Amino acid sequence: MRRSGELIQWNNKGGYGFVRDDTGRDYYVHISSIAGARPRLGDSLEFATTTGRKGRLSAVDVTIASTNPTPRPATLREVKRPATGVSRYKLGLRTAAATLMTLLILWAIGTDRAPQWIGLLYAAMGAGSALLYRFDKLYALTGKYRVSETNLHVVDLCFGIIGGLAAQEVYRHKTVKPRFVATTWGIALLHTLGLAALAFGWLGALFGWVSG
Repeated sequence: MRRSGELIQWNNKGGYGFVRDDTGRDYYVHISSIAGARPRLGDSLEFATTTGRKGRLSAVDVTIASTNPTPRPATLREVKRPATGVSRYKLGLRTAAATLMTLLILWAIGTDRAPQWIGLLYAAMGAGSALLYRFDKLYALTGKYRVSETNLHVVDLCFGIIGGLAAQEVYRHKTVKPRFVATTWGIALLHTLGLAALAFGWLGALFGWVSG
């Protein structure tokens, strides 16, 4: 079944970008899949869909239905806008995970099972991670040099995961590529289990059992 959508990101030098269909889902598109001239931001495209080599949704057999006479880069406000029919107040899975970890931190500190600096560390690194995702999204929209995926993962692993998950949700960024998504959720699971053990005193019980 063919779909229609708008080209919301385009790296003219690299020859690739993303097209968003009427439901708000994004598809990777490469210049080799487009018939005719190079597209421009804002162009309306018609395309078929497939799953690419890396597991991401891709647009193929693409034709330009209509061109945008005044192309311009998409803005972060447009990127953050929810898809048609989706409430802006809908809680996404990444936001839910970030909220859960935040509650575990507050519970651990409130029950004196964790020092206050743990919360400050997560807050500071989370803010740094969110900024990195924001910059990477801006660079993607303008075709500039990108923040490496390794750096994003390292900051998330080093206590920035709460801000990283929130930024992914807000900017709708890095949520398609299976390997990146799997690594992100692995980091989130590691921190969630660690915080749960801290908040509910499992670490103390474990150490007491081992020493006994």
